[in-house]
Order: sequence, then C-alpha cells, then structure tokens
Amino acid sequence: MSTSINTESSIIGETFSCKIIKNSVELPKSNRDWTRAKRCKLTFTENGMEYLDTITPYEEITQATIHIYQSAFFFEYGIFSISTPHFTHHFGIKYSDYWKEELPFPVERNAEETPFILFRRSLIILILVYIFWEVVKK
Repeated sequence: MSTSINTESSIIGETFSCKIIKNSVELPKSNRDWTRAKRCKLTFTENGMEYLDTITPYEEITQATIHIYQSAFFFEYGIFSISTPHFTHHFGIKYSDYWKEELPFPVERNAEETPFILFRRSLIILILVYIFWEVVKK
C-alpha cells in the first residue's frame, strides 16, 4: 500500500468510541471475540492514531481495511483493521459518514455479508408486532 499521508483529511481531530482487539492476525467474526474486546477511544491526530495510551504513526501503517456490515437494527457497523510490520489491530466501529470520507492514509473498504441478517430482522419485526398486538389488545 502507498504511504502517502493526507494531513488535510476531515477526520483529523475526531475521536471515536470503539472496541479493540489487539495483536490478532485473523479478522474477529464471533461475538465472543468482541465481548472480550477492550473499550477505547480512537483519535486521529496530525501524526498518527491514538488509542489505549498508544500512538501508531500513519507512516507505519502498511495496510488498512474497513469491513462494513449491516446490523439487524438497520444501521451499518464496521471492523477497522490496521497492520504494521509489528502488529495487526481490529477496531469495532459504528460506520458513519466520517469513515466514508478519505482517511489520512489509504484504506480499502469491503462491504461484507452479515450472517443470518434476514432471520435477525424477521425476528425483530415479529417481536415488535407481538408487543404491538399485546398493547392494542389491552
């Protein structure tokens, strides 16, 4: 990946609440991985990304990917992965307009299939219809 740094990115200075799984080569897929993940604040500064009292300079990032998923509640979330020669970290993020813009470093965005999304949404709708029915019945 190219190491060109965009210091004009509108994401500079923004802070995001997220969860982090540190030093994991494989993309975390199970909820168990994320329940054990540590909460953190991710801040983009002019020189690098700050999280958990750590700064990763943009120049060290060799690969960055955002895997985008649809939630059962009709919003998008993502897994933002960064790799350096020393580690790979995964951040669980709410995928908002900031993440759709240009970042200070090159990033690949992949829209992924969410497992069982139709089943999950159908279940939510059924529960809402049942609650509505019970309220109206009274």
